[in-house]
Amino acid sequence: MSIIVVGSAKASPGVTNLSVGLGQSWEPTTGRRAVLVEADGDGGVLAARFGLASAPSLVELSGTARHELTINRLQASCQPLAGHLPALVAPGCGETTTRVLSHLAKRLADGLDHLDDIDAVVDVGRVRLHSPTAELIRRCDLLVLVAQPRFDQLVPLVHQARSLLSQDIPTVLVCVGDRPYPPTEMAKATQLDLLGVMAHEPRVTQALVGGFPFNQRHRRLLLWRTLTELVHRIHFRLQATAGSREAA
Repeated sequence: MSIIVVGSAKASPGVTNLSVGLGQSWEPTTGRRAVLVEADGDGGVLAARFGLASAPSLVELSGTARHELTINRLQASCQPLAGHLPALVAPGCGETTTRVLSHLAKRLADGLDHLDDIDAVVDVGRVRLHSPTAELIRRCDLLVLVAQPRFDQLVPLVHQARSLLSQDIPTVLVCVGDRPYPPTEMAKATQLDLLGVMAHEPRVTQALVGGFPFNQRHRRLLLWRTLTELVHRIHFRLQATAGSREAA
């Protein structure tokens, strides 16, 4: 079981779309099942953006998983996004989400860590190390920081990266778009590895609503090629880290 957290240093410039894209591309690329978890302390947007219901959600899971999170309890609280990706949505109200996560985050992290046959992509929105989502961030196998390559995003990104690296949280960078500031310079300034660059356009959400394409021609579109490559790189890192731990 791996926990991949996706978040940003400032606002959420593509965090949700990247989380959904990684979740949809995960099983076709790695052969392992995935679950998408929305744990944004500012409130969830998955339900509204992708036409899901408001329940079941984190609220229902919090009520049923008071002691141990099992795969059956997790699945019962998820909804199928784009037909196949199990998604655990957050309430649209930030106060409600924060209150639920204050009781649920540790149990959720413990439970996800013990589900051997499924990997989790966790959308935390803005990364906050003094919030209920901090438990998921500190327990993750990889944190993907998302940023647009603009100077106004660089300053908070540098500070966030330093904080994360000082706490030994494995962190990489994904840029949304490649202008006006070169993504390689963003990575150099933050001392983070640049995992890749996502397209920055409104049609991304529309494409994600349709789900991962089984048509080979559609799979060759830039969006899906980019997501598949990102999944490959994340999976390779996770396997390499696991191998290093076993060798030690």
